Amino acid sequence: MTETNMLRQLFLERRNGRKAIPAFNYSDMWDLKAIAETAAKTGEAVLVASNPLVADMIGVGLCQAMVEALKAQTGARMFNHLDHSSTVELCIKAIDVGYPSVMIDGSAFDLETNIRMVKEVVTYASGKGVVVEAEIGKIKGRGAEGGSQDEDFLARVEDAIELVRKTRVDTLAVGIGTAHGFYASKPEINFDRLGEIAAAIPNPLVLHGGTGIPDADIRKAISLGIAKVNVGTMIHCAYMNAVADALRKAGQNPYTLDIMRTVLPKVKEVLEDRIRAIV
Repeated sequence: MTETNMLRQLFLERRNGRKAIPAFNYSDMWDLKAIAETAAKTGEAVLVASNPLVADMIGVGLCQAMVEALKAQTGARMFNHLDHSSTVELCIKAIDVGYPSVMIDGSAFDLETNIRMVKEVVTYASGKGVVVEAEIGKIKGRGAEGGSQDEDFLARVEDAIELVRKTRVDTLAVGIGTAHGFYASKPEINFDRLGEIAAAIPNPLVLHGGTGIPDADIRKAISLGIAKVNVGTMIHCAYMNAVADALRKAGQNPYTLDIMRTVLPKVKEVLEDRIRAIV
């Protein structure tokens, strides 16, 4: 079975079984290494997501090569995913270098444009079996993955139905009140709307903005049809804060590998905690 077929089957199993796959954003080799080693330790399948900034600065070819090398090194079950691409061109580049999963995010545009963009990526990806994610509604907040300040963020059921029908996209991220970055207060998730969308379409649904959502709310969302939960900010901040702390303690002439020996365990603690909450 090909990697993309394995991922597609995994999504369907999780959706039908009311379970979810963790999706962790990475910034470079080091946090990606922490994700791979944690996935191998727990035995859980995960998606590892490169947002457009990471894909641009590192390059999709190197991102894919790092994922493949770490899979071979650790035995982790992980799938590289392009997160929140707002252009068809970047999705095509990622598909061409071997990404098994890409997200084309046209949610900032009108529904017709969103559908056109998704359809173009799905058509290109179908020949290679690549899983395609789209977004309907808007994810609030600000961050490297994007975010909206628009108060009209809630996904509409009729829009979700139309997008899926016209594009045959595989998975769908839904705007239900979650946000990128840390929450200033308890997230107000519209579970009723999530349930309505899940009842209207069979596609695995995706929850973005997983940082700071209470575990009980994550489990409730999964019970209503969420099959992938994205977590990024918690990982990045654990990584950067651990690096800053290690550098302060190291004083002059810090050595990268000595720093990382103390940093990676702290990142792994966050990852293990989120895997327990999601799986």
